[in-house]
Amino acid sequence: AQAASMRTRADVVWLQQLEQEAIADGVSPATAHAALDNFLPDQRVIDFDQKQPESTITFADYRRRIVTPARVRIGAELMRRYASELGAVSAQTGVPPQMIVALWGIESTYGRNSGDYETVNALATLAWQGRRADFFRKELFAALHILDREHMAPSQLRGSWAGAMGQCQFMPITYLRYASDGDGDGRRDIWNDRADVFASIANYLAVEGWRRGQSWGRPFDGARPEAAPSGGAQPQVVRPDGPDGAAFETFANFEALKRWNRSTYFALAAGLLADDIAARASS
Repeated sequence: AQAASMRTRADVVWLQQLEQEAIADGVSPATAHAALDNFLPDQRVIDFDQKQPESTITFADYRRRIVTPARVRIGAELMRRYASELGAVSAQTGVPPQMIVALWGIESTYGRNSGDYETVNALATLAWQGRRADFFRKELFAALHILDREHMAPSQLRGSWAGAMGQCQFMPITYLRYASDGDGDGRRDIWNDRADVFASIANYLAVEGWRRGQSWGRPFDGARPEAAPSGGAQPQVVRPDGPDGAAFETFANFEALKRWNRSTYFALAAGLLADDIAARASS
């Protein structure tokens, strides 16, 4: 459902200024007008943004939600099915196949739940309503640049209500920085092209410092961390649920995962899911 039409003069002026700023940022006038001239705020996006729950769950609960038997089983099946494609990407970037598959599974349930909101309209809505307007305005301009560079119609750019796009859920600025053409067809299609999805996930981690041949970490049950593998940075012991909860020894690649998502919970769950997928795939 759309929000009420933008009837006020202030809203009209806001939209005109938005288009002018986009064009000044390098977006083609044709793209800016095609994408924004008929903009109406989406009330569903506003409602989602205003109703974000406070998270108070433990890591143990979070892990159970993310590292599910179904996600491990399907991930292992897909890792075997696409072993050739994943192996090629892994050889190029150093990111192991199971980590690519794990992030694919967490972000979009292996491409099944990538979102169906029109990205430009969702981001324009979030920029219009005012909360974190500057952040969403920058992401909106990036989305418009994607339309120009990839020769896409606004209706083709789809994702979550908050602007995360495609099977790896990249925000537009992230897409421009890290999306990769995995099959050499001249496009970076993270919506429909599995090769591009794999290459984009791996490229992100590689650029952000993933170290070839090293693990993200492991469960920790010793008195002190062991030596870092291959001369890496000093291991860290992470106890997400406090001194009485599970502990994990993490290495430099854990920091690359945290650059994907700043949440310690997320990075730990992604690593554990990847390990479980690899173990099942090889069994």
